[in-house]
Amino acid sequence: MKWLTTILFLGFVSIAAAQEIDCTVTLNADALNPSDRVNITNLGTDIQNYVNSYKWTQGFKGPKIKVTLTVYLMSVSSSTSTAGQVYSAQAFVASQRPIYQSTDVSPMLRVIDNSWQFLYQKDQPLHHDEFHFDPLAGFVDYYMYVVLGFDADSFEPLSGTQYFQKASNIVSLGQNSDYTQGWQPGGSGTYSRYALISDALSGKYEAFRRAFFDYEYNGIDLLSTQKDTAQAAIANALDKIADLVIQSGTRGALVKMFFDAKYLEIADALKDYRDKEVFQKLSIADQSHQSTYSKYLN
Repeated sequence: MKWLTTILFLGFVSIAAAQEIDCTVTLNADALNPSDRVNITNLGTDIQNYVNSYKWTQGFKGPKIKVTLTVYLMSVSSSTSTAGQVYSAQAFVASQRPIYQSTDVSPMLRVIDNSWQFLYQKDQPLHHDEFHFDPLAGFVDYYMYVVLGFDADSFEPLSGTQYFQKASNIVSLGQNSDYTQGWQPGGSGTYSRYALISDALSGKYEAFRRAFFDYEYNGIDLLSTQKDTAQAAIANALDKIADLVIQSGTRGALVKMFFDAKYLEIADALKDYRDKEVFQKLSIADQSHQSTYSKYLN
């Protein structure tokens, strides 16, 4: 209920603006030959305009979700089957949401995707189509639905499922296309779009998603007003997530994404927390950021 007044007010703003996402797109084509860069001059702007003008949800209430999409074009080749060129790219996708009664923001998504291929012709328009796969628009759509899913989960337990399901539908279309890179399961411990959304919709990770809500809504959102209660909620949520990792013996794509986005926020939120055991457990469950947690153990 703590967000109700804010959301009711912002709801009028969102109705007027209609769209839910405020995305900034940066295109880096330094790896391409100068002659190849001519064809993609407007691509970054076109993606940004597409994301920010499309209405992704029905009845969205609240502030626009800030998203950053940085695209690194790595190589280009001519298509053998149709007009246009095939680009290989890497992308960094990040999103954040405001923290209740604070000027700070909470990082929600931090993903580096190294396996993106798409077909593109100069000044090609982007169209949203839920039934036919386009490797350019489909990639963008997938991550916007993932962003919406985590944003929704942070306000109400499991409410992001509808958006994760839309992302899963795109994965299925991608797997049956000519551009399957990144849409397939991949090896153990290897990030893929398939792995992330498969985890998000798996019953195995329902406990994680509920803990994620508690971490954000009952923890991070209350740090500035009810610090002791908020720290206890954060520590309890992290304990559940760590137990899930330790008991299963593996850290899936969903949990990895969480820690990659949150480890600095976690350390800052709990730096003066009375029970340091939480950092001990995190050092086991999230070994990639062990050096950060170890600073607060003593």
